[in-house]
Amino acid sequence: MVQLICSEFDEFEEALYGVQGRYVLRTRQQRDWQLNVVDLNGVALMSGREGAGTVYTGIGLPGYFNIFVPLTAHESTVVDGHAFNRRRVGWMVPNAMFHINAKSPASWLTVAMSCELVLRWAAMREDEFDFSLLHRNLVSNAQRHLGPLLWLARRLFHIDAHAPQALHTDAAEQAARTEVLDVVFRLLLPVDPVHAAPRHNRDHKDILRRALELLDTLDIQSVYTEDICQATCASERTVRNVFNEYLGMSPHRYLMIRRLHAIRAAIRHAGPEDTITHICARFGVWDFGRFASLYRQYFGTLPAQSLKAAKALSHL
Repeated sequence: MVQLICSEFDEFEEALYGVQGRYVLRTRQQRDWQLNVVDLNGVALMSGREGAGTVYTGIGLPGYFNIFVPLTAHESTVVDGHAFNRRRVGWMVPNAMFHINAKSPASWLTVAMSCELVLRWAAMREDEFDFSLLHRNLVSNAQRHLGPLLWLARRLFHIDAHAPQALHTDAAEQAARTEVLDVVFRLLLPVDPVHAAPRHNRDHKDILRRALELLDTLDIQSVYTEDICQATCASERTVRNVFNEYLGMSPHRYLMIRRLHAIRAAIRHAGPEDTITHICARFGVWDFGRFASLYRQYFGTLPAQSLKAAKALSHL
């Protein structure tokens, strides 16, 4: 994780991720400038604490979309002429200029997302994605509460600072990227599966059969909802409705439970040198605290206790 604390704004300005621009101070500097960045190889979360009231004029870098969320000084922040409150978010597209006016020192969170990942996410959900988001900056009220995004960001910053080896494997970064993108766009998009008409009148049993066949033939740690969409030639909304209709849960939850079962099986067949960290890394688990809680919720014991019992049995 990039961590920066500086007394002057110039260094802070140069370290910003996904955008390029210039600060003009509108008040006397009152504190140091602080910046934290978690880079997930295509998605980056950045938290900043500015040292003064500022006007920032910037442009989104080619290849990146950005979402901007003030954490403090909401009422004194204005983006492109739009006054903020605790529900509003700013959306910046590549190569488009924007202006952020903060009358007092502010803290904020941004998420920079590569165009490739955003376009892939949109293609999987084209029946509910507002493609005008790809072409213009906007300021809007979040469709849902911002809490899930802020909680996820705090967890990622904490883990990247204290256990980076858990987060920066290929599988873990992919899982974290997917979770961040899903939370970001669920906040922006008005998703209403009940009233939205499906684009394809497909046989739901056939979609479910193909989805379960995919899970039976592939390693569960490498499967995501978008893989199910591709295998079944169905939209993400349709797949979500099918899983809720027949299995009583979303594809994301079903995959999470299947992954927990796969990890449990790996623990029960662990070798002498295996650790929970190594096993979890293979399955893209990056938040060990949340994983351990879910594992105990479903299996009544902690992962470390399961591993200890499995190794004891192997010596009998």
